[in-house]
Amino acid sequence: MVDRPSLQAMLIGVGVVLLLVSFAPSAGAPDTAYAHHVAPAEDGTLSFGLEYTDSDVRDYENLSARGQTVFDHARTESPYVVENESATAPDFDYTSDHVAVGEGLYPIRYDGEVYGLRTERGSDGFNAGAWLLTVTTRVGGGALVVAGLALAGIRWYCNRSVAGGES
Repeated sequence: MVDRPSLQAMLIGVGVVLLLVSFAPSAGAPDTAYAHHVAPAEDGTLSFGLEYTDSDVRDYENLSARGQTVFDHARTESPYVVENESATAPDFDYTSDHVAVGEGLYPIRYDGEVYGLRTERGSDGFNAGAWLLTVTTRVGGGALVVAGLALAGIRWYCNRSVAGGES
């Protein structure tokens, strides 16, 4: 006959699983999107009317392979949005609220023309459902672990008292 796990072992096990799930990296985190916008530069200015100098301009050929890929996609389908940070380019900073030339806004020379590449990071914001699920699994998991440990302690104490001769 196979021994069934004790109630306290089951409580502790389920509690630990809930705690592990609640601390998973994506638990309750808002989804982040990385957007790339490309527009031709006009008369030495980029988006938002920001002026650039020739020393600010990056040549397309000098961008990393991912930088070129991002620029190519954004030039043909602006805005080009990716959901995964690994699909972004290390050549650029992804800002959420501040844009300046060389910081979220980059003049890129491509086929003799200068384009403005604007990069930004955005999120869906606060996700109340995910937050509530995370809090519930943490509180519930913690409560189950504590209950399992308390039950184990009570059973140990009672068995010790009985074995010691007290009736």
